[in-house]
Amino acid sequence: MRLTLSTKIMLLLQVALCFALASTAVLSYLKMERMVEETVASRFRVVAHGLSSEVEGAVSLGVALNALRNLDEMIQRALVRDLQITGLMLFNDRGEVLGAAGGSAVRGTLPDSWLAAFHRDGKTDRGAKIVDGGSQVLLLSIGNAYGGVAGGVALTYSLDALRAGIRGTIPELAISGAINLATCYVISILVVWLVMRRLQRSLREAAVIVEAATDGGRPVVPPEIAAFAPGLAGFVDRVSARRRQGMDERKAAPVEVA
Repeated sequence: MRLTLSTKIMLLLQVALCFALASTAVLSYLKMERMVEETVASRFRVVAHGLSSEVEGAVSLGVALNALRNLDEMIQRALVRDLQITGLMLFNDRGEVLGAAGGSAVRGTLPDSWLAAFHRDGKTDRGAKIVDGGSQVLLLSIGNAYGGVAGGVALTYSLDALRAGIRGTIPELAISGAINLATCYVISILVVWLVMRRLQRSLREAAVIVEAATDGGRPVVPPEIAAFAPGLAGFVDRVSARRRQGMDERKAAPVEVA
């Protein structure tokens, strides 16, 4: 089956629209995932900052971190601030855990990967952030009275659960994308139909004028066709002139009598 020009243009537009919408949806989803993860991390970072500031206030008075007696109480108060926290730990500068609470809390000594991230970024305001399995780990430092690092706070929450919640929005995004695609499809059909109807009418009229000129006539090019094809009038005049010249030459040619 041979496709018309309008159909070809509409199919090309639909392919371009599908690609553009799919690319936009994927990029929007990835951007939303990063934004949600960073927003949630900021929420938990506030909890960790609160605990580190409370402990740092006691340490700045000259009390050794290991000598604090109410560490467990501080940790429990911070833990109940957000039920999504799966682990909360206080540790010294060697990575030894002094107090911990939560099902995912590490006891004993922090993993080497956590310590490496802590020593690299733990002193910054945003702290260190590292993914460990299906958990996100936030690490913040606790300063001592001499401007050094007495230890730190480690907070964990489930990254898998967070991403599962984000993936739950995919059906809604798919429905929204389908609605946008259908809307663009209808609009493109209308636009192509309106544009191509006028274009095809002008092409048909131009073809009739050229055909009349090749038959030896002197067709008049309407103003709207002249605006559509500015060089058509000159082309028709040249074709008509050559056609008439040829006809005149044939008439003037001597007739041979057998």
